Amino acid sequence: MRSRLFSTLTVIVLCSCLVLCSFASVSTVYANTPDSYADPFPKGRVIITWKDGVSPKDRTDLLNVSSFESEYSDSDFSIGFFSDPESYNTVKHSHNVLSIEEDSAVFPQALTDDSYSSTQWWLENTGTYTKADPSGSLYNITSTENIDIDAEQGWYQYKSAIGNAHEVTVAVIDTGIDYRHEDLKDAMWINEAEIPDNGIDDDHNGYVDDIYGWDFYNDDSSVCHYTENDDGTYSADPSDRDDHGTHIAGIIVARANNRTAISGIARYLHTRVMSLKIHGGPDRKGSVSNAVKAIKYAQSKGASVCNLSWGSYTASSALETAIKRSTMLFVCAAGNYGNDNDITPLYPASFDLPNVMSVAYVDCDGLLPADSSYGLTSVDLAAPSTDIYSTIVGSCGYMSGSSMAAPMVSAVAAVLSSLKNNIVPSSIKDVIINNTRPLESLEGKCVSGGLLNLDRCMKAKDNLLRDKDAPSFTWTRSFEGGNIVLNFETSDGEDGSGVNSLCYMLGKRTADDFARGTEGTLIEGNSLVLQKGGKHTIFIYDNAGNSAVTTIPVVDDKLPPQITDTSFTVNNKKNKFTVTAKVTDKQSGLKNVKYLPGLHSVSDFLSDGITLTPDSDNIVSFKSSSPGVFTIIATDLRGNKAVETVRTFVRAAQSIELSERNLDLSVGDTFVIRATLSPTFSTDSITFRSADEGVVAVTNSGKVTARGLGTTTITAHSTGGATATCTVTVNTFG
Repeated sequence: MRSRLFSTLTVIVLCSCLVLCSFASVSTVYANTPDSYADPFPKGRVIITWKDGVSPKDRTDLLNVSSFESEYSDSDFSIGFFSDPESYNTVKHSHNVLSIEEDSAVFPQALTDDSYSSTQWWLENTGTYTKADPSGSLYNITSTENIDIDAEQGWYQYKSAIGNAHEVTVAVIDTGIDYRHEDLKDAMWINEAEIPDNGIDDDHNGYVDDIYGWDFYNDDSSVCHYTENDDGTYSADPSDRDDHGTHIAGIIVARANNRTAISGIARYLHTRVMSLKIHGGPDRKGSVSNAVKAIKYAQSKGASVCNLSWGSYTASSALETAIKRSTMLFVCAAGNYGNDNDITPLYPASFDLPNVMSVAYVDCDGLLPADSSYGLTSVDLAAPSTDIYSTIVGSCGYMSGSSMAAPMVSAVAAVLSSLKNNIVPSSIKDVIINNTRPLESLEGKCVSGGLLNLDRCMKAKDNLLRDKDAPSFTWTRSFEGGNIVLNFETSDGEDGSGVNSLCYMLGKRTADDFARGTEGTLIEGNSLVLQKGGKHTIFIYDNAGNSAVTTIPVVDDKLPPQITDTSFTVNNKKNKFTVTAKVTDKQSGLKNVKYLPGLHSVSDFLSDGITLTPDSDNIVSFKSSSPGVFTIIATDLRGNKAVETVRTFVRAAQSIELSERNLDLSVGDTFVIRATLSPTFSTDSITFRSADEGVVAVTNSGKVTARGLGTTTITAHSTGGATATCTVTVNTFG
C-alpha cells in the first residue's frame, strides 16, 4: 500500500462568514500488510459474515464453542476477537460461515485544500469563477463554460414536478456532520421515534438517543465533535475531525435562499441527510466493521441513498453482503489514485451490483485529473470535483477529489428518488448513467463517457421505473433428515424490481420487527430448515423496498407410523416361524423399525432392539425358531413411535372345508378352489393334489386347469393331516 493512502485531510481556510464551503477527499480502507499474510491468525478484530438461513442457535453454539469475544452480532454479521488460532480455525471452516476477515482500517484522504470561494462553478459554469487567496482577496479563475451539471435548468424542471415529491433521506457514512451548521441544521434527518437526551433507547433499535444518526467510531450519539473558540465561533475538534462528512452533506443538501453559505444540489426540503460517523480521531480512522453496522442502521431507518466517499483495495465480503441485502442506492467514490479500476478494483465502488454506482471526477475544464481513477466497465460516470466549496464544521472550505464527486451524484439520485414513491433504485442508476453529458476526456474512461447532468436526468424522469406492489410467496412443507423443510416460491410480478430477500422470525411478528429486512434470519435459497413446528413470521421485500409480512402455522408431524398386516407362517417341521408386517409413515417418513422377543414398552427400545429394513413395498420380516410374543416398534423422522405385538404359535387343523365339492369344467377352463381350515387360527399349510394330471392339474394355491375329458379327484392336505376332496368332471371341449 502506497504511503499516500495514509495522508490526512487539512482545511487551509475555514470561512467565518456565512457563505457555503466545499470539501473533497476519499477515505481509504487499508488492505492487510504483507506481514499479516505471513501470520494467518488475526490478532485484532474480525468480521464474520454468516450464510443465509443460519439459525440463532447455530450461530450462538459455534461462537460459544470457539470462545469468541463478541462486540456485536446479528443474523448477518458477528464482530469481535478470537483468543487462539484453534478457535479461529473452527469458525473459519464452519459450513455456516460465508467469510471471515480481519477488520480493516479506514482513513479519509484529501488531494487539495484551498481558500473559500463565493462561486459554485459546478452548478452553472459561466467560464470564470471566483476564489480567495489566503488573505481573503477574491480573484477570478478561468474555466470552460458549461462544464457543470446544469443545475439551474434541472431545478426548473424539478419545480414543475415538486407537487408530487416526497421526503428522501441520504445516509452519509463518513466522518460526522455538523448538525448545528446554519446551512445544514434544517436539512438533518431526525429520528422521530427517539426522545432527545433522555438516556433511553426509545425505538428499541440498540442505540440510545440516536437523534441525527449514530457515531459508530465512538459508539455514542455524539455524531459531531466541536471545539468552542474564544471568539464565540466553533470548529471541528482536532482530536476527532468531522469536516469531511460535513462537506459532503453541504454538497447534497445545503439549504437555498437562506442568505447563508452555499446551495446544495438537492437543496429543497424533500431531501435530508443522516449522519453515520465511522471515521474518527485526528487521522479520521475508521473500519469496515463500523461501515457494515452503519449500512444496516441506514437501511433499518429507511434511507434511500447511501454516500460512501471512501474505498479499499481489499474486497470485503461483509461489506459486499451488507450492500447486496440493502434496498438503498450506493454512490461510491472511484478513488483519487489515477488507477484503472478495471485492472485494480477499488471497493465498494467496484462491486458489480445493480445498486452500486462508481463516480470519477473532472475539473472545471472538463478534464480528468491525473489523480482521478477511472474504468471503462467499473466506473459509471464523472462529476465535478475540484475547488469544491462547501460546509465544514462551523464554517466553509475547499476540497477536491472523488469524495466530492460522489455526493453530487447522491444528490441527483435523491432528487430523482423524491419525485415518486416506490422508484426502483437500479432505474435511478440507469437514468443518471444514460443521461450524462458526453465529454471527450471521458471517452473510454467510464461506462457513460459523460458528466453528471441534473437537467437531462429530470427530462428523463418518465423513464424511472416504479414498483408499487409488494412481493409475494407460496410455501410447501416437507420433511428431510428429521427436520421440517419449508420450500418457498417467491414472485415480484412481471414488472417488479425483483425479490431482494426472504427472512423469518419465530412467533407472530409485525413488519416493524424486521426493520426493513435488517432483523430476522435470512432464508437461504428459498428453503428454510426447521427443527420444530409452530408459528413463524415470514418477511419478504423487493429491491424497491416494498415488503409483506405473513405469519404461517408450521404444523409438525404428530402422527405415528402405521404397523399393519401383521402375520406369520410356520414351516412343515413346526420349527421355523417367519413374522411379517407392513410399516408406513405418510408425513416425515420412517427413521427406523426394530423388534424384540417378548412384550415390551417404548423405553425398552431406547438402547436395545434388532433393526429391520423395509423392502420396496414397506414390508419387514424376521424369523424365529420357537413360538412366542414379539414386539415391533416403528419411529418416524420427527420422533413419533408406534408399537405392535405379534404372537406366534403352532395350531393343527382339525378339518378342511373346500369351496367346491363337485366341479364341471370344459377342456381349457381354470378354476380356483378355496380351502378353509378349522379352527380359523390354525398354523397348518395346505397342498393340493390331482388324482389324474391328464384330466386336471392343480397348484398348491388351489388353481385347477382342465386338460382332457374325464373325471378325477382333487385332494387338499393340511400339514396336520386333515384332508378334503373335490370331484372334477371334464366333459366338453372349450
